[in-house]
Amino acid sequence: MVSSDMEQMKRKKKKSSIGISFKSIFMHADKYDMALMGLGLLGAIGDGVSMPVMLLVTSKLMNSFGTSQDSLSENFTHSISKNALVLCYMACVQWVACFLEGYCWTRTAERQASRLRTRYLKAVMRQDVGYFDLHVTSTAEVIESVSSDSLVIQDSISEKVPVFVMNLSTFLGSYVAAFIMLWRLAIVGFPFIILLVIPGLMYGRALMSIARKIRDEYSKANVIVEQALSSVRTVYSFVGESRTIASYSAALQGTVSLGLRQGLAKGLAIGSNGVVFAIWSFMSYYGSRLVMYHNAQGGTVFAVGAAIAIGGLSLGSGLSNLKYFSEASAAAERVREVIKRVPKIDSDSMEGQMLENVSGEVEFRHVAFAYPSRPDSVIFEDFNLRVPAGKTVALVGGSGSGKSTVIALLQRFYDPVGGEILFDGVAIDKLQLKWLRLQMGLVSQEPALFATTIKENILFGKEDASMEEVIEAAKASNAHNFITSLPQGYNTQVGERGVQMSGGQKQRIAIARAIIKAPKILLLDEATSALDSESERVVQEALDKAAVGRTTITIAHRLSTIRSADLIAVVQKGQVMEIGSHEDLIEDEHGLYTSLVRLQQPRGTTTTTRPSSLLPQCQVPSLSPTMTSTTRAAEGCRDNGLHRRNTLRCDPTALRLCDGVDDLGLFRKDHREIKRQTRYTPCARQPSRLLHAQHLATLQLRGNGEHLTKRIREDAVENPHVRNRRKSSRSKSGGSIKTKTLPALSAPDSPRMPMCDHSFHNGLAVAWKLALVMIAVQPLIIICYYLKRVLLKNMSKQAIKAQEESSKLAAEAVSNLRTVAAFSSQARILKMLEHAQRGPRKESIRQSWFAGIGLGTSQSLMTCTWALDFWYGGKLIDEGFISAKALFQTFMILVSTGRVIADAGTMTNDLAKGADAVGSVFTVLDRYSLIEPEDPDGLNPGSSLGALRLKTWISRRSTALVGQSGSGKSTIIGLIERFYDPISGVVKIDGRDIKTYDLRSLRKHVALDGYETFCGDRGLQLSGGQKQRIAIARAILKDPAVLLLDEATSALDTQSEKVVQDALERVMVGRTSIVVAHRLSTIQSCDTIAVVEKGKVVEKGTHAALIGKGERGVYYSLVNLQRYSHN
Repeated sequence: MVSSDMEQMKRKKKKSSIGISFKSIFMHADKYDMALMGLGLLGAIGDGVSMPVMLLVTSKLMNSFGTSQDSLSENFTHSISKNALVLCYMACVQWVACFLEGYCWTRTAERQASRLRTRYLKAVMRQDVGYFDLHVTSTAEVIESVSSDSLVIQDSISEKVPVFVMNLSTFLGSYVAAFIMLWRLAIVGFPFIILLVIPGLMYGRALMSIARKIRDEYSKANVIVEQALSSVRTVYSFVGESRTIASYSAALQGTVSLGLRQGLAKGLAIGSNGVVFAIWSFMSYYGSRLVMYHNAQGGTVFAVGAAIAIGGLSLGSGLSNLKYFSEASAAAERVREVIKRVPKIDSDSMEGQMLENVSGEVEFRHVAFAYPSRPDSVIFEDFNLRVPAGKTVALVGGSGSGKSTVIALLQRFYDPVGGEILFDGVAIDKLQLKWLRLQMGLVSQEPALFATTIKENILFGKEDASMEEVIEAAKASNAHNFITSLPQGYNTQVGERGVQMSGGQKQRIAIARAIIKAPKILLLDEATSALDSESERVVQEALDKAAVGRTTITIAHRLSTIRSADLIAVVQKGQVMEIGSHEDLIEDEHGLYTSLVRLQQPRGTTTTTRPSSLLPQCQVPSLSPTMTSTTRAAEGCRDNGLHRRNTLRCDPTALRLCDGVDDLGLFRKDHREIKRQTRYTPCARQPSRLLHAQHLATLQLRGNGEHLTKRIREDAVENPHVRNRRKSSRSKSGGSIKTKTLPALSAPDSPRMPMCDHSFHNGLAVAWKLALVMIAVQPLIIICYYLKRVLLKNMSKQAIKAQEESSKLAAEAVSNLRTVAAFSSQARILKMLEHAQRGPRKESIRQSWFAGIGLGTSQSLMTCTWALDFWYGGKLIDEGFISAKALFQTFMILVSTGRVIADAGTMTNDLAKGADAVGSVFTVLDRYSLIEPEDPDGLNPGSSLGALRLKTWISRRSTALVGQSGSGKSTIIGLIERFYDPISGVVKIDGRDIKTYDLRSLRKHVALDGYETFCGDRGLQLSGGQKQRIAIARAILKDPAVLLLDEATSALDTQSEKVVQDALERVMVGRTSIVVAHRLSTIQSCDTIAVVEKGKVVEKGTHAALIGKGERGVYYSLVNLQRYSHN
């Protein structure tokens, strides 16, 4: 069944890739967007047609100038002024058209991209868990679609579509204008369109293939970053920074090679456009014949030739945009595939029964099951279990035996392969899924919290709950005291995945979230595993109260927490091997349950007196969180070169077509002079020169840019690993570094500044008076583009913020998919997304206005520059200061400069994003590290590392830290690893301040095994116990001098804990070992036990010595509290 599903998916992907539709890009448009796109379409057409119309007017001006070189006519000045005024009128019309083009397309692109993100995230949360097991390799892949695919589509709508329409309009308008002006020459020049289009098409095809490969390479590299930054403690403690950076650098090497290939293709494409000079030579030759024998005018010949060249280049540039449409269509199809997919287990489906009277009886009948990702690994073959209504049933057994799978099947995260699951006698697949999940409250082994406030996290259980209900739920879960002790109380941010909270604090918030739901069925998957003894007792009492009158299924490794259960089921190898009450099962001395109980009985003899007093609740806020990944990344490589808007008009060499039209002799009256002038022109030798020059320049710039970009990316990733955790926890998350900074970096490959400088000098040399006037106008255009760039840069920060929020929410929704599904919180997640995008959406409206005004003003200023040049040039010719030849030369040289500026100006969107990315990079690179990992003056610990002193306690062997949740036990581990430095006091190793050691050398001798360990993509395919054992093996393999165990066996079942504990005790021999534990039975053999309370060591000694203090001792109270609850 699974294989057939996979084959079906492959066929669908193949079919969709073949039948990609351009319409899919606009599938998220509404009526308002249609209106905006209609107006934007008219604006783009007007913008494109403006150039051919300008050529029509310019041909008349040139004819007037050409005639004036022999004799000035009486109407010369009037004709010049009239045509210059026509250009000014055209500039006004052009402003309106360009404003509509810039505003409408930018506005609708943001609207559609925002709607796409919302729909995609909604569709992602709609999918069943099996879909992600089969088709999503990592959380980063989902973030890729939310961030990268939405940006590709938005970029296509806002820029590529209007540019394509503009170029196509320019092509059609140019050939229409050419036929109107001189149809004989237009017919001859029409076939040359093929030579002008081929370079663009070839480049477009090559670029599309290379860009896709670059994106894949960046995706592989970004997965390395995402995993490293999300597990930064593990990377630090195992000194894995160098290995991570080396892996990342190796992954980036492929992008450098591909970037060089891209530069090669681009250089050849740009250089191939030199064929326009050969075409121009032929057009000039044939045009001269038309002047001699068909009474054609020189200005008309020039304008038709320019129209043919511009039209052909426009078509080539427009067709090259098809590659972007192909990418956008593919991205839209990927998104559409998820949006249109209706999962078999559909959380949005309103079909199914909703029972009126719910008692809460659950029964598993002959259930067979295997996870979709591991169809050959059978979990259940013939699983049977009945949970009576209102009763509490506990599931115990070895790690990986299938206990958590029972809860997953009951909540319909998966459907069984065989058998059925009944809820009040009705098969659960016949019930409405959302209603079914509303009847259940889940507290999982690894609590999933969202990056919002404590209050909001509790409200995930019940959206319409009042503040009083929130407080009552927090009190019931023993969370109210520590919440109110925090500065912001219930409005305290928990951080990404709850990293601001300790393990016990997170667990109690999760319990409050389940209690506030008042469910008919309570599902507890190791709900108290991360709590200290006192908190566990109080929370267990609260859970026992919550379980009254409702069906409860609880999974526990600590058998003391489930002795009061009505039924205890021992699960082994996918079967219920024993079931009964504690008293019934314990009577069988050879039973599985009895053996499990024996394994958990405390070693040694201590009093079983009930403690006379209980320890007061104590909490201290945890330190700031580590950097975590939120969002994936956007498009890895973007092309900012040849085929931008106005590209065909931006090449100064192409626009310097004639070295002065007068040189062509088109205005001579003597036919022999015309033949002599047109027999050879400098244009004939330009193609080969341009091909070599552009090829070498582009390839060199691209190569330098790729290596520079690679180095910046490496430095940006390396720097978070060399900063101290205090700094990194206050900065942006690792996901921001990855998705915000890195993708915006691209290699520059266009030599525009030398072109501008060269053009200014040439213009001054030919006609300095006219050149000064035209140069004086250029700053206005530059200022216009600069202001547009600055404004767009400031507003792009808001857009990037929205993108980060979208990526963060997508990452959280997918990472915590089971929690979102269990509490039916999809609507709440979407509200959070809507709220995150509300502010940036307002900024996008302003951005659209500035985009329209900036584009309209810059383009109309260029047309006004033409009018000023011809008008003032006519004045100078009339006064005899310059010739028509000098006017033409200066005009072409300086207009080409304006086009270079226009080309750079049209890149303001990318410049804004790039400037923001560069700022982010240097914010990371320039950040000072208070904890230097590579201190050349630091001591190398060598092999003698062992004696550790922290404030007042010393250990050369094994030391255990015990105390309540949040008392500071794990913080001590963080200080030893130098994740943080103490504000005051000193941490010493071998009698020396820990700050004097070389940090990386120190960490090589220290091994950390925490209670939260990620394996693969957060280890979702492994049980908690399996992940923990892998982490323990990793620490043992390091053979460290100092072993740090932070609740290393908390997630293990009794049998596994016994085996692993024995192994750890053997490993601790001869090593300095610090053990953090809530299960006091696991640390009784330690040489020293330190009791931590309110951030201080209140008691210290061996187990026997501390027990000897009697009832006045804190440790004595903790032991007896656990023993009392155990008995």
